[in-house]
Amino acid sequence: MATFGSILRFAIELEAATSAFYGSAVDVLKKDGLEALARELSAQHASRHRLLERTRQRVNEMVLEPIAGLDGSRYAFDATPAPGDAVLARALSLEEVAGRFYAETSAAARQALVEASRTFRKLGEESARNAGRLRGLSEI
Repeated sequence: MATFGSILRFAIELEAATSAFYGSAVDVLKKDGLEALARELSAQHASRHRLLERTRQRVNEMVLEPIAGLDGSRYAFDATPAPGDAVLARALSLEEVAGRFYAETSAAARQALVEASRTFRKLGEESARNAGRLRGLSEI
């Protein structure tokens, strides 16, 4: 991730994929009574996706600003549908990647744009809360 644009593109992709993951997990989690949580998190990540799209529109001129020191391989994620026994582990992994990504990119984004930095920080904090909720559901 060498430009601000690549950070925003990744964030938008991460949120869309995570929303879709939770949407696909609704039926799997229904048997555990977690259908509402999956729907809530799917909607939350869809909302975050829209927020990031708006942020990208507002900072369109800045997408070519160079950003050094970020390694995209640290944020690899798997948002493919998972079998029942792996859904919570995959969900936790997605939230941890998102939390790490937003925490680490918020410093880089702050240099490029204060507004995007606040957005990334907020989304990182939200992901940390989501991960805490998921940890409380099961020993993963």
